[in-house]
Amino acid sequence: MNTTQQNTSPLAKNRLLAPTLLGLLLATAAPLLARTHVVTVQDNSFSPANIVIEAGDTVRWINQGPGAHNVYAVGKFRCANGCDAEGGDGNAAANNWVAEVTFRVPETVAYECQPHVQFGMVGTVVVQTPSSGTTHEINAQPDNSFVPDDLTVLAGDVVLLQNQGGEHNFRTLDDSLVCADGCEGDGQLVDTDPTGFQWENYVRFYEPGEYPYHCANPAHTSQTGILRVLSDVLFASDFE
Repeated sequence: MNTTQQNTSPLAKNRLLAPTLLGLLLATAAPLLARTHVVTVQDNSFSPANIVIEAGDTVRWINQGPGAHNVYAVGKFRCANGCDAEGGDGNAAANNWVAEVTFRVPETVAYECQPHVQFGMVGTVVVQTPSSGTTHEINAQPDNSFVPDDLTVLAGDVVLLQNQGGEHNFRTLDDSLVCADGCEGDGQLVDTDPTGFQWENYVRFYEPGEYPYHCANPAHTSQTGILRVLSDVLFASDFE
């Protein structure tokens, strides 16, 4: 069974429509940031128990009972009716809850159902470096700049956000993406304030548009940039 679901929201579907004006491609919009992989929670097991995804992807757990379950990774997330890190309730619950966590860095994450770990109710998410699409970089530099500070990519491409030194974060003008040691809204315990620690986050952008961004450190008011996401349909339709 294929457990990967491509984003099918109305915003994501828009990228399938051939545009008539280049300006339509560069309209400001909120980015759609992840592909989603589904894990079923049922009968004291996770199915599939072990999955392989790419950094920037999301795992969606769907509880089908009949017992009270949750998903818990030490120091990272605890989810059921939402995730604790996002103000949800990660206590084990028997209702038909759905919880999502996005993974931004290559790593292997072991998780469990807290009430049933002794029965072997455990799972693993193996997060690999993205290999689909093209990966670009935006680096926060010690001189309080972003390099590059003007980047154009195609919808579906991945951008690796990295801190190379200095107290930085990455924040889009509309606050749809705020990242440092992790990204807001991912369901994980993160710190998105400017920090001097080295951090990295892989983000996949699906929605064409312009995304102005900045570092929220009040001492770095000139540390800004813009990311332009072009529709891949433009090039597939010979509008070069």
